[in-house]
Amino acid sequence: MKVSKKIWSLATTTLITVAFMGMMYYLALPAWNFRSPGLWWFLFFTALVFAAVSSLKKAIVYFRDEDYSEEEFHFKVTIGSWITTVGLLLTIGVLALISADCFHAGAAYAVADVQKSEAGIGESFADLSKAENQSSLPLVDLDTAITLGDKKVAGLKNASWYDVDDEYNLIKYGERYYRLSVIDYVDLFKYNTANSTGIPGYVLVDCTPENGAVTQSAQLVELETPIRYSPGAFWGNDLRRHLRGQYPGYMFDESFLEIDEEGTPYWVTGVKGPTCGVWGVMTVESFILTNAQTGESKEYSIEEAPDWVDHVFSLDYLMQVAGWHYAYKDGWWNSWIGQTGVWRTSYSYRDERKNKDDGEFANFYGYSSTVMDGEVVFYTGLTAANSAESNLGWLTIDTSTGKMTEYSVVGAEESSAQAAVEQLVSAQRYQATFPLPTNINGEASYVMCLKGNAGLVQGYAICNMENYSIAVQAATLPEAVDAYLTKLGKKPATDNAAETQPSTEASGTKDVHAIFDSDRVVESYSVEVNNTVQYYYILDDGSIYCVVKVK
Repeated sequence: MKVSKKIWSLATTTLITVAFMGMMYYLALPAWNFRSPGLWWFLFFTALVFAAVSSLKKAIVYFRDEDYSEEEFHFKVTIGSWITTVGLLLTIGVLALISADCFHAGAAYAVADVQKSEAGIGESFADLSKAENQSSLPLVDLDTAITLGDKKVAGLKNASWYDVDDEYNLIKYGERYYRLSVIDYVDLFKYNTANSTGIPGYVLVDCTPENGAVTQSAQLVELETPIRYSPGAFWGNDLRRHLRGQYPGYMFDESFLEIDEEGTPYWVTGVKGPTCGVWGVMTVESFILTNAQTGESKEYSIEEAPDWVDHVFSLDYLMQVAGWHYAYKDGWWNSWIGQTGVWRTSYSYRDERKNKDDGEFANFYGYSSTVMDGEVVFYTGLTAANSAESNLGWLTIDTSTGKMTEYSVVGAEESSAQAAVEQLVSAQRYQATFPLPTNINGEASYVMCLKGNAGLVQGYAICNMENYSIAVQAATLPEAVDAYLTKLGKKPATDNAAETQPSTEASGTKDVHAIFDSDRVVESYSVEVNNTVQYYYILDDGSIYCVVKVK
């Protein structure tokens, strides 16, 4: 009888632990891979629950004052379970130590495939002074895409069930560039209501300029077959849970949406693996394409990526790899002490600068997306670790191959360029988007959109990268390019340069321009804002005047 009590007690403890294991596995979804830290923590918490339940059982036996043999049995089980728990915790500590960056800084540094460009930005980027290159510059930033895309949900049937994810990756679809994001469920309760219907589609925000300005148009693409699998779904339709069932031993990176040439949505998920220690220096070795409608998945190597896949790697992963490269050039200790030759990416300053209490740098993301030679790339600035006052160069990262190119350009860091152009429109309180590095007639330059309080683009600005006091703004990109070239003392790019640099001979404006002695005006330009024409004049004493004329 005493033996049966022991067996029953042990069985009860085991059942409680197994139930906890099942619940924790369903929620945490660790990979069944001993090189995954998630699995070790899963085993630790399982042992911890078993030890806690055993201790409770022992206490019950003790307070009941049952016979010695029963208490001795629980004592042995409890001690054994706690020894196992502490042993697992110590094992995790040892494995984490031997996998730490401090022992593998050289390997982490070497992960990034960085090529130093012998040419500067002025020679490597397409020349924006040529009109045909302006149409391929994706000027819509993340914030603007979110503003435009969120409004499209209202057009859905049962719109209260859904929201738009804030992902908005830049992609090429057809011959145009868009920012793409998926529609998702608002919460668990909405999912339970809408699950039978599924997710109706995705949002495309047009980033391709037309007639010198972005269209600021977004379209809601509703699919005949709804999206069933998504990171925002729950239970069996949760993308990560679906992938865990298909690939039990894989360690996954983030998942993001792409569409093929026919507009079919796919989830791209990187497969990570350790290269040092037990789980040190995790790198993306391959990726999985999952049909968002059917759930069918297929693994690809990086080299096998289909042509329509613009993003194989996640932003955070690429920026981590870049961070390793510029931090560990001379070892791990140097990255903390001395910091000789240590650089940081602008992306690493993102949380320090974005959304400060005073609203400064609200548009400082530390990175953005652009197009080079028809390929989508991330870009970020490079600055010395102990100083963020100026950039030492720029880094572009091909999002489909992971290859990085470093450009050596000493100049203004991004927030300084933003502040410089915002001073030009301080009366309108426009905010500048995160700068895009560009080439304008051989000059390394920043191009920015100017946004009003509603988050929509109201104008365009250009700032010289090496001398950010050279900054202009205008209503359209071609006008801004002409004004910028004029300020640099170069020939304007278009024949309508006179329109961007008003003269006293312009029809209907003689009374405006006659206010100033033409001999004292060293520079002038105009911009159209809210049914007005604003003329800006810089006189020979450095003073700036603005004259507003209602159309």
